Amino acid sequence: MVTTREIHFAGTCPSITEIVGRVRRQTGIPASYVADKWLLTNPFNQVDLFSLYQEGKHKIVLISDGPTTDLLGATLTTLLAMGGSFADYTD
Repeated sequence: MVTTREIHFAGTCPSITEIVGRVRRQTGIPASYVADKWLLTNPFNQVDLFSLYQEGKHKIVLISDGPTTDLLGATLTTLLAMGGSFADYTD
């Protein structure tokens, strides 16, 4: 099951670099972003990866296949703490 999560920001959303850096600091997971594939990965767990990209000035999109992983949960929590609001769509 593919789940798309949209995080909306009233102002300009944070950069992917800011998001990844904050997730690393808060969790200790050395998350790695593969920009040309829009993937955020956890090197400690090969199934802990999902698509992450900015769409427009006010939205970050996360697309995952399967259950919520540690990295995905931490990223969602971080985005909300950075001022985002959440919408979830399941295909």
